[in-house]
Amino acid sequence: MANELIKIEEFTSIIKSAPDALQKNIASIANCNKAGQAILDSIDGEGMTDELDAMAADYLKKVSVTLKNMQARRSPITQLFDKIRSVFTSDEKAIDPKDGKTIPGKITYARDQYAAKKRLEEKRRQEEAIRIANVENEKATYRSGLANALYAHYNSYFSQQSDELAKMWESLTLNSFDLKAPIIKGWSLDYPKTHFDMFTRDLPTYYLDAMTKGSIKAEVFRGKYEQYVEEYRFSMEDLRQSYIDRLISKKQELIELDALRRQNAEAAAKAEQEAKEREAQERMEREQEAARQAEEAKKKEAVQSQQATMNSLFSASAATVSSTPVKAKITEKIKVLHPNGFLEIYQKWWFEEGQSLTIEELEKIHKKMITFCEKKANKDDDRIKSKYIRYEEEVKAK
Repeated sequence: MANELIKIEEFTSIIKSAPDALQKNIASIANCNKAGQAILDSIDGEGMTDELDAMAADYLKKVSVTLKNMQARRSPITQLFDKIRSVFTSDEKAIDPKDGKTIPGKITYARDQYAAKKRLEEKRRQEEAIRIANVENEKATYRSGLANALYAHYNSYFSQQSDELAKMWESLTLNSFDLKAPIIKGWSLDYPKTHFDMFTRDLPTYYLDAMTKGSIKAEVFRGKYEQYVEEYRFSMEDLRQSYIDRLISKKQELIELDALRRQNAEAAAKAEQEAKEREAQERMEREQEAARQAEEAKKKEAVQSQQATMNSLFSASAATVSSTPVKAKITEKIKVLHPNGFLEIYQKWWFEEGQSLTIEELEKIHKKMITFCEKKANKDDDRIKSKYIRYEEEVKAK
């Protein structure tokens, strides 16, 4: 700040002149209005005439001179206060944090830049954490889906062999018994590697690359064939044994049925039908049990998948929480990239606010545009043709 705003003598002189200047201006206003009122009374009483119009024009010229004299009287005083205000506001601007040229302004800018940097780093950290969580979630889903598909592949073979063994049992007759019974007794308990290797199904993914999928596939396949060999042997042996245990009674049943057929064909047919129904019921129960076991295996895989998914979701949730939140007021600012962007901004403003404003409010907002269109009409005779707009002449005397 300057040590002295203005010289004391000059300040005292100007301030002393203020009452006199104010008094003279008051007198000028009174005289001006008195003379003007006389002309107005004549216009009101007689109506405007060429003589009165000339008197009014001469009067307005004198008013202009009076205004200039009044401004000249008060000019030193108002300039003094403008100068004082300017000195104070200039000093205030010297430490205005909003002015990037001042020291506080430069510090403010540095803090804003640092906050923006921290904000960007935090956003990138969260995005990366979410990406990793999504990858882990998809890994779990892919692993579970692949395991389920592989088990379904294995189970399809077991179901096929079970059906064939059941058909072999159901096709037993007295004549074919000695031929088919040894086949049932010697039914293979081996799950062939060739069938396991026939599994080629893959599942679509979004986040996982081929290398990651290959690694998961190798992990899922690891030890699975050996596991299925044991499971197949256990389940098929149990099924085969259930048939072997009944072979003697089955043969006796066929002998009795053959004897009955010779004595009473109708009774034999009935007994044969009942036997088929029992076998069909047993087969259905075995299929239901196999389906239940398959469903249990699927549920087990699903539980493991859900646990892995939940862990990844918790990781994602934790990752999005910033340990050191950015202390900053964050607001979005529009950066227009193309002139058409202004039209889109205007459309949004118009539909959400503009159309509800009054004509007077809209005239204030659109003053520059209205003035542009008025210039085009007055200078280039270029007018907007619309039922919503009317051009009106404004007449001013010279």
